[in-house]
Amino acid sequence: MSRGTKAVVITASALAVLGIILAVILIFFPEKQEENSSDENVPTVSVTNKNRENVEAVSVKNQFGSFLFTRVEKTEDSKTEFYWTCGELLGAEQDENAVNSLVGGLATLSRQPLVEENAENLEKYGLENPLSEVTVTFDDDTVTKLYFGIANPSDTAFYFRTDDRNVLTADKDNVSGVFKDIKDFVGLTLTESLSDTTVESVKINRKDLEEAVEIRYMSDILSDEDFVSATSNTHRFISPFTAEVDESGSAVYNDLCALTMSRCVYLEQSEENMEKCGLNDPFTVVDFTLGTDRKKLLIGDEITQDVGNGLTEVTGYYAVLEDKPGIFELSKDKAVWATFKPEQFISKRPLSPYIYYVEQIEITTADGTFVFDIDDEKKEFFYKGEEIDTDKFRSYYQQLIGSYGEEYYSGEISGSPVFSMKFIYAEKYEEKYGCKENLVEFYKADERKDIAVIDGKPIFKVSAIYAERLSENVMRLINGEDIINM
Repeated sequence: MSRGTKAVVITASALAVLGIILAVILIFFPEKQEENSSDENVPTVSVTNKNRENVEAVSVKNQFGSFLFTRVEKTEDSKTEFYWTCGELLGAEQDENAVNSLVGGLATLSRQPLVEENAENLEKYGLENPLSEVTVTFDDDTVTKLYFGIANPSDTAFYFRTDDRNVLTADKDNVSGVFKDIKDFVGLTLTESLSDTTVESVKINRKDLEEAVEIRYMSDILSDEDFVSATSNTHRFISPFTAEVDESGSAVYNDLCALTMSRCVYLEQSEENMEKCGLNDPFTVVDFTLGTDRKKLLIGDEITQDVGNGLTEVTGYYAVLEDKPGIFELSKDKAVWATFKPEQFISKRPLSPYIYYVEQIEITTADGTFVFDIDDEKKEFFYKGEEIDTDKFRSYYQQLIGSYGEEYYSGEISGSPVFSMKFIYAEKYEEKYGCKENLVEFYKADERKDIAVIDGKPIFKVSAIYAERLSENVMRLINGEDIINM
């Protein structure tokens, strides 16, 4: 074979290989323009092609039952607003986003892809016996009936048809509401947001707690420009002990704002439903005040799910907010009131009463008992009728409220306190917190630690230097000497 012939053969072979490669590329990697040309090449059908505001009513029938949303118009200041109501919600507040999504998706079914015209086999699309039947009534008196079947293979759309046998597809995001239970349209946020209100008080009665847990908001104290404190806490325990709530425990009060359930379990709070959910005799009852509104949250039985191997895990609790229709699931992650231990959330600085809400302080050390009086109006301090230097007393007071719990302690105490201080409060403080006085005592635990006891209840172990320095400084205060820092 000549060199020229060889060249021709090689060239032909190369061209053949290139042709094969090009064919493979065209088959498996078509041009982007062809891939996105469905709008031009795939037949489409305009179904409703209207606006959400044109919908008068939407009727849905599916495996869960039937429900009907009807339009209501409300005009204020020459502005008309549209919304939809549903009697099947039995008075429960509706999720406006879910309702608007349902209505809007059905109103704007324009240019939907035609899958098969005049289909003989509707069963393969789930349309012989539709999964959902929908009737949409518009304000021009037109009525559109829609029948929805299964999802397409890519799970991005649902097959549907109108009164003919033409099979179309609609994006799942636009029409998924037609497959929902009416309970899926219930609003799950049951209280105002934190930006709109304040949690003034919380009282938690739980069957596994010997005493109720009661928490109050320190509102008037925090708003006072002369507030003297070593804390940024906003709430305090009134029961089972007197101590401030640490910031880590803010969920106990803040999560009552914008209280959101994970789902609606029953629309009716019938006696039978309440009994099934353990809500006739609930495990946990939370009485709380948002602003001036008193509310009550009932938390019942655990809700579990099977995780395999015969095991289950708790996912939430049945819950009811009194005066709100519906029985809900409160997720485990948000059900802090059913699980928390009060001692977990005691502030490491348990007491910090505003200095001018204290009328009198009694200090007891090994040297005796020393009583100091506080004049709120004149902002003056006295010992045995003699005025004490203001700056020195303020400095000592900051030490009194500055103890820092190093570890929680709930064991036994013995012997006599090595140091104690009693705060006797003004009437306005007592009116707010129901507390006339607090007694803080320190008992020796070992050479380096004392046990801090508030109103007879052990709370923390603290550094022994704290009580030692307070005992030393009270004498320096009386003698007009400078207070030594901790």
